[in-house]
Amino acid sequence: MSEKFLYNKIEDSSEVPKKKETEISSSQTEEFFDKESEILGAYGMKGDITLERGDDGWAFDFKNKKLIYDPNFFIERGYNMQETLFATTHELMAHYGELLRNPEIVLKEVNRYCSKEHLHLLHNIFEDVLGNRRVVGELPFLKETREKLYKEKLFPQTDYRENSSHVQFAYGFIREMMVPNETAELGEEARHALEKLRAFGEDKIDILDLVTTPAIEPKDRFQIMRNIIEPVYLELYQEDLKNEKNKKGDKNDSEKEKEKGKKEEKGSQKKENSQKNKSGEQKGKGKTGDESKKSDTEAKKKFQKEYKAYADSNPQPLKPEDEKKLKKTLETATGKRGGAPSLDQKIIEQWAKENGVSAKDVLGYREEYKEVAPLVHELREVFKKIVSRRLKERWKTSPQLKTEGEALDEEMLAGSYVESMAGGKPAAFWEITRSKKEEIGCGSLDMTLINDLSGSMNDGMKLPMDRKSKLLFLESLADFQKEIKEAEYESGVSLGLEVRTETRAFGDFGDMELKPLSPDLSEKDRIEIWKKLHKGNGGTPDYLSLEAVKKSINEDYMKELKEKRKRRVVVILSDGESQDPGRVQRALDNLRKKGVIISAFGMTSSSHAVKETYKPDAEVIEDIRQLPKAMQSIILKHISDL
Repeated sequence: MSEKFLYNKIEDSSEVPKKKETEISSSQTEEFFDKESEILGAYGMKGDITLERGDDGWAFDFKNKKLIYDPNFFIERGYNMQETLFATTHELMAHYGELLRNPEIVLKEVNRYCSKEHLHLLHNIFEDVLGNRRVVGELPFLKETREKLYKEKLFPQTDYRENSSHVQFAYGFIREMMVPNETAELGEEARHALEKLRAFGEDKIDILDLVTTPAIEPKDRFQIMRNIIEPVYLELYQEDLKNEKNKKGDKNDSEKEKEKGKKEEKGSQKKENSQKNKSGEQKGKGKTGDESKKSDTEAKKKFQKEYKAYADSNPQPLKPEDEKKLKKTLETATGKRGGAPSLDQKIIEQWAKENGVSAKDVLGYREEYKEVAPLVHELREVFKKIVSRRLKERWKTSPQLKTEGEALDEEMLAGSYVESMAGGKPAAFWEITRSKKEEIGCGSLDMTLINDLSGSMNDGMKLPMDRKSKLLFLESLADFQKEIKEAEYESGVSLGLEVRTETRAFGDFGDMELKPLSPDLSEKDRIEIWKKLHKGNGGTPDYLSLEAVKKSINEDYMKELKEKRKRRVVVILSDGESQDPGRVQRALDNLRKKGVIISAFGMTSSSHAVKETYKPDAEVIEDIRQLPKAMQSIILKHISDL
C-alpha cells in the first residue's frame, strides 16, 4: 500500500481497559462544564474562535467570534447528566473541534460533499465516530455512556436490511463501532463492503479504524475518504439507484398486465370503446417515459426518508444560520492570501491581537499589499501552470493499476472494488517512476532577498517601493508553495518540489536576518518584516549579508546546487555604492562558485555603482515605481523551467 497511507498502529486512547463506569453527580458535571479551559484543551481550540458557556441555547457570536454552548439543549431532550456531558463534548470535539484543527482543508471538503445528501450522511457518520473516539480518549469514564447512548437513544435498531445498501453501510458502521459487542444485521452487499474495508489490500489494513483514529491528520483522513471509502460507498449508492428504477419499472409492467387483462375481459365492448382503450394505452406509454426521467428524483426522495432517521436521532444544537457565521469567520481567518484579513474593523482588531501585532500595522500592510496584488495574481496563474505541467509530464505511472503503489487512482478505484468483490485483489494504485527529466530537475527553489536599509534609502519613494517589492517576493512565493501543497493533497503524490524564502537586510546594524530560509510565512512574520523596512540608517555594508548567505551553504547543499537538484537565487536591492566593493566581489565570486545565482537591482539613476559592483547580474531601475514589476520578472525568470 502507498507509504502515504501506511501508518504504524496508532494507539487509540479510547481502547482503555474496561472498568465499571463511575457515576458522577450533577454538581460534578456542572463543575466540569465550568472548567472551560479543560474543554478547550481537550481538542485544541484556540486562536480564531473562543468558547463560552451559556444558558440560552447554542449560538455563534459573529461579532466577538465566540461559540456559545448550552448543555441544557440535551437535558431538555431527556439526556441524563452523563449523557449530556458526552453529547455536549461530542459536538465540540467531533464537529467544531475537528473543523478548527485544519479549517482550510475541512471547509474545502465540506463544500465539496455537503450539496450531495448521500455523501453528507457518510461524512457526518464517520466524523461522529472519530469524534466519539476522541471524547472517550479524553474522558475515559464516558466509554460506557457512549455505548448506552447509541444503544438506547441514537441507534437502538440492530436490523437495517430494510434500508438501501448504502444506508446500511453507514448505519451498520457507526452502530458496530459504538456498540462493539453487537453485530448489526445487514444485507450481503453492505456487509461485504464493510468487511473489505476492514481488511483492505494485501496488507489487510483496517481502513475504517485508520480513518477514524483520533490522531489522524484531517488532510490524510479526507484523502482516504475520497480515494478509498467514497468509491465503495458510491458503488452501493449507484446500485441502489438502479434497483429503485427497476422496482418502478416492474410496478409499471404489473399495472400494464392488469390493464391488458381487463381489456380481454371486455372483448365484447364496442369498437369505439376499444379504440378509446388503445388511445389510453398510448397515453400510458408516454407517462412511462416521463416517469423514467423522474425515477432518480423519486429514488432520492426515498433515500431522504432513510437519512431522516439519522437526522432525527442526532439533534443539531447550532442553528444553520449560526453554522454559516462560524464557517464564514473561519474562512476569513484562514482562507485569505497575503495576510489580508477582512476589512471589518472588529475582525482586524481581533486578528491583530491574536497574532501579536497592531491593527494599525495590519491596515498599513494591507494597503501596500493591494498595490502589488495584481502582480501576485499574475504569478499565481504561472504557478498553477507549472504545478499542472509537473503533474502531467514529470511522473510516469505504471500501465496498469496495482494492489500497491505510490498514488491512488480516484476514478478507477470504484471499478477496481467491484472487481475485488468478485474474488480478485483490489487494484487501486499506480506505481510511479520519475522520468529522466525529473531525475535531473530542480526539486527545491531557495530564494533570498537582501534589502538595503542604509540612510540614503529614506529619500523619495525608495523605501516604500522596497517594501512593496519585499511583499511581492514573500507573498507570491508563499503562494507557489501553497499551490504545490494543494496539488499534492489533491493528487495524492509528491511533486518533488519545494519553494523556500529567506530575507535579510543591511544597514548601520550590520546584517539582519528578517526571515530564515523556510517554506513558511507566518502572519506575524509578514507584519514584523514590513515594519522593519520603514527607516534606513548608516552606510551600505551589503557584503555582510552576502557573507551570511555564503556561510549557510555547506558541502551537501553545494553538491545539490552543482547537480541542479536545488536552485539558490540571491536578489539584492540597493540604491548606492558598497562600503567595500572588493569585499563584495570576493563574496560574489565565492557564491557563484558554489552554484548560487545572483541578481541585483540598483534603484534610480544614482545607483549605477550597483550595476558595476554586481555585473553582469545587475540592472538599474530608473523609475523606482517599476521595482515591483522588476521583482516579478526576476521570479518568473527563475521558476519558468521548474
